[in-house]
Amino acid sequence: MNSPKHIALIGCGFTGTSAFYQLVNKYPVEEITIFEASGIYGPGLPYKSDECADYLLNNTNDTLCLTPDNRRAFINWLRSNPSLPDGVSLPEIEDRGNISRRYYGYFLEDVFRSTLTNAAIKNIKVNLISSEVTDISETADDKVSIHWQDGNILVDKVIMTTGHCPGRDNYESPPAGSSALYFPDHLNEPSLDKIPMEGVITILGASLSAFDVVGRFYSEKTGCRFERNADGILEFVPGPNKRHIVLCSRSGRLKKMKSRKTKTVTRKHFNVDYLSSIKPQSGLKLEDIVTAIKKDCDLNGGDTPWSEILDPYEGCMCAEDVDKRAAEILTKDLETAISGSARNILVDIFGDAGLELWDIFSARLVSADEEKRFRKSYETATLTYEASCPILTAERLLALHRAGRLKVIKGVKSVHYDKADDAYHIVHDFGIESAKILVNTTGSVDRNIKSDTQPTLIKNMAGHGLISPYICGGTEMPGADVDMGNFRLTGSKNIHLASMLLWGPGFYTSGAIIMATIIDRILKSLFNE
Repeated sequence: MNSPKHIALIGCGFTGTSAFYQLVNKYPVEEITIFEASGIYGPGLPYKSDECADYLLNNTNDTLCLTPDNRRAFINWLRSNPSLPDGVSLPEIEDRGNISRRYYGYFLEDVFRSTLTNAAIKNIKVNLISSEVTDISETADDKVSIHWQDGNILVDKVIMTTGHCPGRDNYESPPAGSSALYFPDHLNEPSLDKIPMEGVITILGASLSAFDVVGRFYSEKTGCRFERNADGILEFVPGPNKRHIVLCSRSGRLKKMKSRKTKTVTRKHFNVDYLSSIKPQSGLKLEDIVTAIKKDCDLNGGDTPWSEILDPYEGCMCAEDVDKRAAEILTKDLETAISGSARNILVDIFGDAGLELWDIFSARLVSADEEKRFRKSYETATLTYEASCPILTAERLLALHRAGRLKVIKGVKSVHYDKADDAYHIVHDFGIESAKILVNTTGSVDRNIKSDTQPTLIKNMAGHGLISPYICGGTEMPGADVDMGNFRLTGSKNIHLASMLLWGPGFYTSGAIIMATIIDRILKSLFNE
């Protein structure tokens, strides 16, 4: 197979920038066409320079990469005294710290500019097209035809690096004249800063996005601050900020955090080779994988509270019990992460596994019924450990809880606007919470390939048979069907996928190392490496 000479990237946030850099740096490509509808190449949606400065990077500074072989790319750049926009200066930098997301956006913009220069030096032609791609088709001579409003182009291969799927809002907005406030999303939403200082704000979700919003509502610019007492414990100093937060979610699970001190991990059982060796013809049960994880926890000396993992709120009889238990778990997790005397072993194990989590799904080690069982009942719990939060974020949550400014509610069953109360009613395990200010951070995105909310490009590709839903045991699932070895869309010859639509056949995460590794695998397959 001949190596492709002309490759198109559709979308240029983090994943597109990683693909651009890897292509120019490593491969004998002659031409690269990059589409980015926003016209801003590099940062993508989460890392835009005008995004809220209080939204922190979820991963530590020393783990954010551009290629899978160097996880220290970002921290190295930070320490190189990089050129930043006028009026912007670097905060204090710690390897295991988490700074504002916008700095990663500056890094990606810098990478994009320097890669353009490198491409010119190597005589690689780069076409930048600030338009939305509306259609793709494959030609009889194995080319790919890409169409946008003002033109079309033929390329050899396409990598879809479009990032986020369309948002999906599951709740109605309040009617005209209502005093209730509803925010269906927290990204690029400046009006969140106008919420009154005495407001009681109900946040749907307990994800990293929810934690971002909490940090925003208690940022220094609101007049409050966080200070350490004589014992080093972070405390909340309110100033004029009288806000209160209610975190409402289905599971009530709060994110775990990585240990401040890095420790080695041995995984002899929770890996593809071992699990493949014990797989019966009918496929593994989820319990078999849990047993493998338990064995590795024992190998690494982790004191794992399995009863808490299975049901962190066992025995809670009322909402007050849930709130108290949440604080107890958060306190213990923080002590473990900070002291270094123990370890949050599941966070360490999932962090070490990285893309092997995807490989476990790719190998189809569990039956279709067990995979569907995992998606329905256990995926959210797993993300508690795989997508951990910064220690400082957790410290602030605990400080707010101790100050009576934050409470946790679990078991959300339904959310609806109540006209008589002029408020949202959140039905949960132990009652109904009334919310006059509601912020939705559940990150609801539509990964249904056949949905009407999909952009024109996906609709047209589905019509051509180039993209189709992921099928699990005869059931259409969210996400797109791909060859998990090289991430090629199964309905195409020359189109590869590196976007949120991989969450379906793969395991949900969008960390830098995961997406950079996916790009690495795609490019190696294209250039026969």
